[in-house]
Amino acid sequence: MLKEADAKLEWSSTAEYMEVIERNGVSLNLAPLVGHGTLRAFVMGYEKRRPTSMELEQMKRLLAESLEQGAFGMSTGLIYPPSCYAETEEIIELCKVVAKYGGIYASHIRGEEHRLLDSVKEAIEIGEKAKVPVEISHHKAAGRENWGKVKETLRMIEEARGLGVEVTCDVYPYTAGSFGLDSILPPYAHEGGVKKMLEKLKDSESRRKLRNDMVKGVGKWRSVASIIGWENIMISYCKGHPEYEGKMISELAGQKSVDPFDFVFDLIIEEKSSTSVVLFSMSEDDMRRVLKSPFSMIGSDSSARAAYGILAAGKPHPRAYGTFPRVLGKYVREEKVLTLQDAIRKMTSFPAQKLGLKDRGLIKEGMWADITIFNPRKITDKATFTAPHQYPEGIKYVIINGKIVIEKGEHTKEKPGKVLRRAS
Repeated sequence: MLKEADAKLEWSSTAEYMEVIERNGVSLNLAPLVGHGTLRAFVMGYEKRRPTSMELEQMKRLLAESLEQGAFGMSTGLIYPPSCYAETEEIIELCKVVAKYGGIYASHIRGEEHRLLDSVKEAIEIGEKAKVPVEISHHKAAGRENWGKVKETLRMIEEARGLGVEVTCDVYPYTAGSFGLDSILPPYAHEGGVKKMLEKLKDSESRRKLRNDMVKGVGKWRSVASIIGWENIMISYCKGHPEYEGKMISELAGQKSVDPFDFVFDLIIEEKSSTSVVLFSMSEDDMRRVLKSPFSMIGSDSSARAAYGILAAGKPHPRAYGTFPRVLGKYVREEKVLTLQDAIRKMTSFPAQKLGLKDRGLIKEGMWADITIFNPRKITDKATFTAPHQYPEGIKYVIINGKIVIEKGEHTKEKPGKVLRRAS
């Protein structure tokens, strides 16, 4: 996104990042977490190995600095490099630092498919051993063969909570996920960074090995392509080929009369690993089950988007526009999966409580005025997977820190947002 905007990276610390945001102004409030991948890449690059004791201490020191500067905790994306190279013990050691500062641990767990149960167990183990609150991000079971497993994972979370481990999760109201196309590749393909990965994809012998490993799996790893099929993976952003956006990989490969693996490998090379995809992999029943859980919150798992300018690029997952109105319209008003009160709590006071924000999340005297005024009889999402850049209906005003930022569906240009800092 920085490249698309012709913008420069102006920060090298959490404090500097906060200062850049505040200097430029922002319309919403931000509560930053420290990315484990950022720490590991800075200290170790994209090396697939354990950190030395010195490297681990350096990561802990950098993490502590960010927490002292106001970060709310640490996040991991354990399917993405370089975090996927970290063993559980590394995460536990870092989370002990997070716990010392009263932060949280938020995780895109190691696997949401056949490894789901083990991955939830790992997240709970990290919380238990580091004595840190855990947030399992966008909880789901991916792949038809794994549907129904959230019954067991929710039981595991409930059991852990009963033993004193503060574990919660969040969910978005869709049955598809999204990530970069290169995340389909085996973890070893990313070792050494993007340049090395592209070199592997250009080498015929490496391509044969990658294809074979994506079909058969490597150790416990299996490619999502083999789990859900190319017919369920849609291109959502492709700068060099916008005509691909909104189409399935199986369809595009068929049009070119090429093997889907070769199509994907060539596209990653051509686009320098910048293509994004949407993956239709989840069960509606599972999603509803997580949505109804008393220890789930609602989150979009999305970056900021707009229907104009550089933020209107591609066909991103509709969750960017539709998550909260979809819950309130479809799952509260129409289908009564949740009560209105429950849904609003999952969007407001529950997340605020998780982050330790004592002056936000409720409409109450003395609290910051972060308020959305909507019509519960009319609110509905409009964004779709093929036409995602559509704002919802039924929202009259959005107020941030007492200032109106959305009025009758239009941005007012106000920037009253704040970079929030964890209370020391």
